[in-house]
Amino acid sequence: MKASIISHQPAPVDAEAEIYRFTFCLEDGATVPHAETISLRTARVLVAMLEDGNAFVRMLREIVRTEYADYDTLVGRSFTDQFRPVDAEGKLRETEE
Repeated sequence: MKASIISHQPAPVDAEAEIYRFTFCLEDGATVPHAETISLRTARVLVAMLEDGNAFVRMLREIVRTEYADYDTLVGRSFTDQFRPVDAEGKLRETEE
């Protein structure tokens, strides 16, 4: 799996800071990549509950560990675990980092 942070959006002015949102893309190398959004609050809950071991959890841990002023540095970061991308014909491609 490959988990990549695509963007981040601050919480609305009338919302709690933990509503800050991150958009990410999950790829398993065999199906169409899937984009999703997660709040900082949800990322913190999942990090507290899940063990390390896959790209998604590593991405969440990095989001939680990063200071607010450094969120821009997360955009474009990718986290992998046994990621083996394939092309449209099912043939393995070179791994992208």
